[in-house]
Parts: sequence; structure tokens; C-alpha cells
Amino acid sequence: MKIAVTGARGRLGSELVRRGCIPLDCDVSSVPRVSDAIWSEEPDILINCASITDVDACEGHLFQQSSVVNSFGAFNLRQHFDGLMIQMSTDYVFDGQKGPYSEFADPFPINRYGYTKWYAEELLKESSKPTIIVRTTILYGDEGKPDFVSSILDTLDEGEQFHVTTTLKGNPTYVPHLAEALLKLCAMEAPSSVINLVGDDVISRYKFALMIAKVFDKDKSLINPTRRMAGAAQRPRRAGLKTKSAKTWGLPIYSVLDGLLEMRDG
Repeated sequence: MKIAVTGARGRLGSELVRRGCIPLDCDVSSVPRVSDAIWSEEPDILINCASITDVDACEGHLFQQSSVVNSFGAFNLRQHFDGLMIQMSTDYVFDGQKGPYSEFADPFPINRYGYTKWYAEELLKESSKPTIIVRTTILYGDEGKPDFVSSILDTLDEGEQFHVTTTLKGNPTYVPHLAEALLKLCAMEAPSSVINLVGDDVISRYKFALMIAKVFDKDKSLINPTRRMAGAAQRPRRAGLKTKSAKTWGLPIYSVLDGLLEMRDG
């Protein structure tokens, strides 16, 4: 079974390539390049990890580009590929009023990044070709790529007091665990659907920061709670995703602590 991955240089895409997937190196917004890449590689399954994920930049100068890549790019891939396509999405398709969300909750994005991912979902749901939408969130653990965990560790190493918001909640998700679940999903004969693949715990960024400090033996007294949130874009505060369906399918779901310990121990 040949699995191709777009966005192969990103956090999740690079992990999937390390696990044997084939990088589909093309501009997903280009019709001829997508067509040529798919014709050249002839994959059995395509996982679309190509996305512009800078939430604040999507709110401003990258909105048009993110619309092209995140929405039209997914549609373009679906038009040119007939096999099973797995589209990576996010809990930012929700407004964060009543999270965590199941796969059956109605999306209502409150920022432009969330809108581009929701619109991609809607475009793909109209296709008769086999499509699985995988929602995930707060990815961390790819060495060399900055994320929330590396940012907290770097700040703790500076030895100065800092604040982390208590009002933003979600499921921190260790990238190797997500990749493991995706590859198991590829091996299943699953119907077209939506599935949540995330860490099993819905926690605030503040509690996550405290866990990071404890696991990596850092001074957690440097971390102070605040209700303020940084960034230009509005965030879904009470977000997060439920994992009951993934467990029912037999897909591996790990706790946040599992991910941090595995990251620490290499």
C-alpha cells in the first residue's frame, strides 16, 4: 500500500515520511502540478497535511493565500485523486462555546483560519470519492520545529516569570502518536467519515505548561496563570475534541502525559 503525503516538510508530514510515506512534493493550489505529482507517484492513499496554520497571519496578510492552500488546495487534490484521501482538519472549525466536540457537532468557525479549514471540509463532503476528515489540534513533539512545548521549555530555561492563559482549552497531541493512529486508519477499510485523532485530555494551556515543567524537571513556579490571550485572531476558548469514536474504531489514543514522557525519553 503506497501512502503519499502533501505538506511533507511540516510537523506531521515529516513524521509520516519518516514512517515510510511518500512525499507528494507539489503546490496543492496548482492544477497541473497536482495532476503531474499524482500521476507520477500513483499512490493508493493520500494524506493532505498541506496547510497554512499561522492563525494570526491568516487573520491578516495570509488570509487570501490560506484560502487558496487550505480550501482550494484540498479540493484540487480531491478532484485529481480517486483513492482514499485523508484530509487533516482542526478543532478551530468550532466556536469554542460548548467543547469538547464530537464528530457530529455543527462547525461554526470564529476566525479566518478556522473558516478555511471548515470550507475545505464542506467541499470534500460533496465528493463521492472516499474521504476521511481527521480533526486534530495542538500538535507538538517534532524535533527542530517550534511548538508550544519547545516554547515553554525555552522560556523556563530563561529563568524569568511569565504568564500562560487559563482560558484556552484543547487536546495537546504528540505528533508520533497522531502519525501512528493515521497509519492504522489507512490500514482499515473505513467508510467516508469524520474522526477526531487527538490526545485524550482536554486541558488549558496553563495546565499543559505546568505538566511540561513537571515532566522535564523545570521550575513550575515561574509559570503564572492569566485570563488574557495573545494574538490578533479570536480563538475558540472552550474547544477540544472527544475521542470516543476513535477508541471504538480501535485507533490508538494516548494521554497528554504519555506524549510528554515519550518526548522526554526520546
